[in-house]
Amino acid sequence: MPYTESGVSLLVLTENDSKSAIEWVFLKPLTTQLWLALMGGFFFTGLVVWTIEWPRNPEYQGSSLRQCSTALYFSFSTLTFSHGQIIRSPLSKIVVVIWCFVVLVIVQSYTASLSSILTAKRLRPSVTDLEQLRSNGDYIGYQSGSFVRSVLIKEGFNVNRLKDYPNKEEYAKALRKGSKNGGVSAIVDEIPYITSFLSDPKYINEFQMVNRIYKTPGLGFVFPQKSPLVHDLSVAILDLGAEGSRIEKKWLGTETPLPSYGIPNTDAAPLTLRSFSGLFIITVCMSALMLLISIAKSVHAKYTKVRDSDMQSADGDGRSEGHRGFGPLQNDMGNGSMADQPHHEARNEHPQGVSGIRESPGDVEPNDSVPEHAILIEMNTR
Repeated sequence: MPYTESGVSLLVLTENDSKSAIEWVFLKPLTTQLWLALMGGFFFTGLVVWTIEWPRNPEYQGSSLRQCSTALYFSFSTLTFSHGQIIRSPLSKIVVVIWCFVVLVIVQSYTASLSSILTAKRLRPSVTDLEQLRSNGDYIGYQSGSFVRSVLIKEGFNVNRLKDYPNKEEYAKALRKGSKNGGVSAIVDEIPYITSFLSDPKYINEFQMVNRIYKTPGLGFVFPQKSPLVHDLSVAILDLGAEGSRIEKKWLGTETPLPSYGIPNTDAAPLTLRSFSGLFIITVCMSALMLLISIAKSVHAKYTKVRDSDMQSADGDGRSEGHRGFGPLQNDMGNGSMADQPHHEARNEHPQGVSGIRESPGDVEPNDSVPEHAILIEMNTR
């Protein structure tokens, strides 16, 4: 029974990637699609709030430039939660609360991702796989006497490009020189030996293991044929359990955190639009619903106002027709319908214009007052 798993991997020099253009590193936490969706969300929210607030809020009225600047300022100020109290409609408040929740989630996720990118070791391997070594024609190192030589020859590498080294100190020197300066670009060796090399504090930050290229049964103990110790030791290895892992960590250095057997990813993965698609769907649907409710209320209010105006106009026309129907009775002095006429005072520029007033004795009331309908005025045209 093997006491530890094994395999063949690459040991390469680590390149520091901290000298890259880090002035744009703040864009890396979010993918391009998520950045575009976020910008679209700001514009859409500003448009919805402006549409709802414009009929009743003076802050959103005025010139076109003023309306546009107010709407955009309010929308983008939600990013820092400094939008203030410039909305009045309850519908707008619902839209803003939902959008602020979306912004809060994205901002918190962005902060965590950016912190991970800035604080993580920005170290990348100088070589990632055997194909890169083969195409570049680089020199490759291996441990003296190891079967790795035959593996590399089988993979198609030229024997003249292979160099053997006896210990880890020689590994470090050859990798530091590089293939162009008499060294090698990578060391191919079994994983336990590379792990032991990296467990040394002198090398852990300078070198890196990448890309498991070959799998072996593992490392075990060798005995003479038919030795009774083979069975006993195999059973003992199986019975070790957690103790076996502790022994392996102590003597082989496997407590050193290893990268994946593929290319190590030192940067945090950017946040994608799919991660927040549910939030965007909720805010778009709720904003559209509030906008439809606002439009429906405006249309209903306008219809009600027009209907009330028509009713008032019809009522006014009825009263006007009543007055027009009463007018001829006032002007008709000779049709005998004098009971509905009010009292008029007759005046004439000529003193003799009034010849007399005839009174009906039966119309004289006891208090010597004459009723209005009993007064007849005769105009003398002389």
